[in-house]
Amino acid sequence: MPIISKVQAKTVQGRLTIAAIFAILTLGAITMIYPFAIMVSGSVRSEMDETDLDLIPPFLFEDHVLYRKFLETKYNQRVNELNQAHLQQNYSFEDAVVPEEINPEKVSDFQAFHEDHGLPRHWQLLGGIRGDRTVPEALRELRNRVADRFDNDLAAYNRATGGVIDNWINLVIPPTEWLSFRFDVPDDPLFQEYFKMMEEAPLAERAVVSVSGYFLETMIYPVYGQSDTDTFNAAHQGIHIDSYDDFRLPMRAPPENQPEFRQEWIEFVRDEINPTFVVLHGVSDESYRDYLEELYGTIDELNLAWTGEKEDFDEITLPGGEWLSGSRRADYHDFFHDLDPENYRLSGPEFAFREWLENQYGSIDRLNDSYGTSYDSYRDVFPPMADLELQHVLANTGSLRWTYSVRNFVNVFDALFLRGRAFLNTVIFCSLSVGLALLVNPLAAYSLSRFKLPGSYKILLLLMATMAFPPMVTLIPTFIILQNLGLMNTFAALVLPTVANGYLIFLLKGFFDSLPSELYEAATIDGASEIRIFFQITMALSKPILAVVALQAFNSAYTLFLYALLVAPSQDMWLLSVWLYQFQETASMGGIFASVLIASVPTIIIFLFAQNIIMRGIVIPVEK
Repeated sequence: MPIISKVQAKTVQGRLTIAAIFAILTLGAITMIYPFAIMVSGSVRSEMDETDLDLIPPFLFEDHVLYRKFLETKYNQRVNELNQAHLQQNYSFEDAVVPEEINPEKVSDFQAFHEDHGLPRHWQLLGGIRGDRTVPEALRELRNRVADRFDNDLAAYNRATGGVIDNWINLVIPPTEWLSFRFDVPDDPLFQEYFKMMEEAPLAERAVVSVSGYFLETMIYPVYGQSDTDTFNAAHQGIHIDSYDDFRLPMRAPPENQPEFRQEWIEFVRDEINPTFVVLHGVSDESYRDYLEELYGTIDELNLAWTGEKEDFDEITLPGGEWLSGSRRADYHDFFHDLDPENYRLSGPEFAFREWLENQYGSIDRLNDSYGTSYDSYRDVFPPMADLELQHVLANTGSLRWTYSVRNFVNVFDALFLRGRAFLNTVIFCSLSVGLALLVNPLAAYSLSRFKLPGSYKILLLLMATMAFPPMVTLIPTFIILQNLGLMNTFAALVLPTVANGYLIFLLKGFFDSLPSELYEAATIDGASEIRIFFQITMALSKPILAVVALQAFNSAYTLFLYALLVAPSQDMWLLSVWLYQFQETASMGGIFASVLIASVPTIIIFLFAQNIIMRGIVIPVEK
């Protein structure tokens, strides 16, 4: 019977009532849609903008926000790496300085310098190779390359590298800190693939090491702070800079009339920076050979320490900026440590770029005319990384926006379907749960309905009584039983204790009782067996209620968490719900939203295809 009759619906009061009902329903729908829209919007975000509540993320239409997201990815979500490369004092990527305009001549010269000079491997870094909570594209590609190299054999990778990872998802590359005195790059397959990727990447996607930035980070900021330069200027005679953006570390030792700065520079060269970036001038190769000959005695001892193949000491020359490692680096450092600081020269991309510009332009005035700048000397020039990056972003806005929009979904898909078993385990478990629930519960209900067993109502009461106890009460005894049976971390442990359900048996018995008894009598007269009667009559006429049973079994299996976590804690046996819990411990908010959206797809599909049967299952049992 309708709430409002057809006659009432034509009156003003009836129409107002219907309008009010539609308004309430519409408002209710909006209150459900808005949180869903926020979740979809949040699924395309990263750490930089995950706290924003805009329905449309700004990076989708604002270029300066897209540029900052590019910086966040390139500099591995660590703002200190950005500050070191750009000589800036940003406190977050959200507030990173965006160049007001691009200097195309300077960018063009830097690209030409790269093509002519060929940046050595230890002068550059591949951007976007690490991430705290959001997996960047380069790291995902690196994992795929290493996995392909070993034919997805983790054991072979662990043997080759001495690693202990149990899943490719856990493969990460250590920070490549070329400038650090303590860093040495291992020659293993992981770094070999990393260097291949770095050579293939565009220049804008590589980070160029900054000796000036490293000096500020190690020698200046810990002592004088980085909020302003007043303390630094007050402590350094003969030096005044308005901001650390203007700071340029000299290649040579500062003059004697700057004693504080000179002392910091010398300490930096001797004890902080990697000796690879120190080149000696005014020192002969012969003195270096004499030092090594006195240290090792014979060339065989030197080759043993250096893992080299020198025939005699005459083949040895002073390092000229090439990468040094192991004993060779230590020996070179000990050799120059006590030399006159006037012999020290720093090497690196910023110094080489200035030298290249000076060879190209000659006078600083010609350079200023070309760039539209007012440099006092070549020492003021710094590699235009910010301009190069902004130019790259503006030239690739479409692809970058798409990449950042789908990144979280790709990471979840990779972890679920390509590198993990959680989804496959869930499919197997749900299939077993639904199949057995549609067999065990109907059989129990059929026997109670068909045969009118003595004490049937007591049995039903016992089945209903199981609903009075929360599932947590049975967790410990179930866990102990499964452990004693040796069924832990198996599908049997997940399925067997959850197949029979007292409520479903009670529901099915009520439906079976409503079926005409004449059908059973006719089938018995025709000689049908009980099994045939059960499958061809009872089950055939119970499709609506069986759909309800299947749906409930699927829902219980798909959302099973605590029990699954206890009886199947092995990563190879994780269900989707357990995987979601573990994933949320390490993922960003955007990754969590993306994982929840992907996990909700199967339930939406089930509902869309089964809604008519579900409604019939709700209505038919109460119809007579």
